[in-house]
Amino acid sequence: MIENKKKAYLQYLTTRSETNKLEYKRLVANVTRETRKIKRQFWETFVSRIEHDLHGRQINAYKIIGNLNRTEKDNLRLHPTVEHTSLDYCQKLWTKQFNDNTTEGKRAKL
Repeated sequence: MIENKKKAYLQYLTTRSETNKLEYKRLVANVTRETRKIKRQFWETFVSRIEHDLHGRQINAYKIIGNLNRTEKDNLRLHPTVEHTSLDYCQKLWTKQFNDNTTEGKRAKL
C-alpha cells in the first residue's frame, strides 16, 4: 500500500496533473485509514492482555507500571531537570548571548 502511494506521488511530481493528484490523495487517505485501524487493533489487544492479566498473575501489569516509572526510557537515559536548574541555565544562556551581541555591536561601531 505504501509503495503504491510512493509511486503515485512520484507520478504526480513528474506530470503535475489533477488526476494523478487525486489518485495520490486517495491513496494517502487509504494508508492513513489502514494505519489508524492497525494501531487501534494493537491497542485493543494490548489493553485486553492487561485486563486479562489483572485477573490472573499480574506479571505484565507490574512490568508496564514499572516501565512507566523508570527514568531510563527506550535505552535513553533521561535526567529530568529541576525547575530552578533549567531557569538558571536559561538565564545564563540569555545573558551570554546578550553579552556576545553587545560586544559585537561595540566592535562594529569602532
